[in-house]
Amino acid sequence: MKRILVSAYAISPYRGSEYGAAWNTILNLAKEHKLWVLYGISDEHMGDTDSLKNYLKYNHIANVDFIEVRANKLALSINLLNKIGFGWMFYLAYYLWQKSAFDTAKRIVDEQDIQLVHQLGPIGFREPGFLWKLNKPFVWGPIGGTVKIDDRLLVGRSTKSKFLFNSKNIINWYQLQYSSRVRQAMNRANILIAATSADQQNIKKYYGLPSYLLSEQGPIATLELDDNRYLNTLDCLEIIWCGTLIDRKNLSLLLQALAFVKRRKWKLHVVGAGPLLQSLNDLAIALQINDQIEWHGLVERQEALRIMANAHLHIITSITEGNPSVMFEALSYGVPTLTLDHSGMRDTLCERCSIKISVNKQPLMLKEIVSRINFLLDNPAFLNQLSKSTVECSHKHSWPNRLKLLNHWYEEAETNWLTGKQLV
Repeated sequence: MKRILVSAYAISPYRGSEYGAAWNTILNLAKEHKLWVLYGISDEHMGDTDSLKNYLKYNHIANVDFIEVRANKLALSINLLNKIGFGWMFYLAYYLWQKSAFDTAKRIVDEQDIQLVHQLGPIGFREPGFLWKLNKPFVWGPIGGTVKIDDRLLVGRSTKSKFLFNSKNIINWYQLQYSSRVRQAMNRANILIAATSADQQNIKKYYGLPSYLLSEQGPIATLELDDNRYLNTLDCLEIIWCGTLIDRKNLSLLLQALAFVKRRKWKLHVVGAGPLLQSLNDLAIALQINDQIEWHGLVERQEALRIMANAHLHIITSITEGNPSVMFEALSYGVPTLTLDHSGMRDTLCERCSIKISVNKQPLMLKEIVSRINFLLDNPAFLNQLSKSTVECSHKHSWPNRLKLLNHWYEEAETNWLTGKQLV
């Protein structure tokens, strides 16, 4: 059992995405290690931690000390701009939070016999924190967010959206190339973990360093399929799409494709809310498919999982992603995923659990999505078999397997640190 200090800014037993990724990682690491976990948010905004604190009042997590790092007044003041829509101001507030986390970490290292430090999350490369400055073996990852957004996926976007996405591409390139602190953290790390193969390639390209590959997410459970859920020739194809209704999630691509599906024996469940709700609803009405869509809105996590469990097909249309938690939820429930072939979906999903759509010009992607959905409607037996093999595929991403990898990398990090071996 190792004694590990972990930085996990966003963590929650109730939420998905980065919050859930950190929570599930901590729960599984705690089965074999003693952990001190630094965190700063469990709810909507920096400093909002009530839900986690209330959970911990009534639920003891063995081998874990959760340590809230309170953002200072300056960080909270700056984050007010993030709350009202100036999203990039978050990174300045987050930088200041990391400074506070480092002060707390130094105190813990002085008081406890910490053997190893893990910068766990969030996964974005642009803010490595400061824990790499501690005189301890240092693991960083999974690391994501390094990948350039494909220009073909920006066709048809608004001028504002194109500007924002292209600005992000430029800022990413600049920070990958010139951020001294990111480079220092990369070079100081005893083990680096990339979130996707594209991130792995960029870590090698920009820093000349090797990294292991592991998604930040994992399956939520290993479940048996309910045979009664299987699709037959008389059924309606139940499709689920989950996410925030923003440009990056690209729901409009799916809506446009569904308008051309030849048979109307399908129903789309949209789980999520966001600023584009009205415009997407208007698009569905214009395409004359809105009567086949159920807009669930923002629902409790258990309700979202219930909808997933009753679906036949899960669809991801995002312009860019890391490893979305909903992809692993679909795996866990034996729901095959139709997805654009990029980001973490390319690495995690295979032909036995997914249908991949090549990233291409929009008319070609639309044509391929329509063709694949038409095929599934005409061949329900194929989809049923895909459901069964999806559960089998989820096993290779199981938490016991992930824990074995992390344990091996922790050992390697300690060895590299003790021997002074550099990552090359």
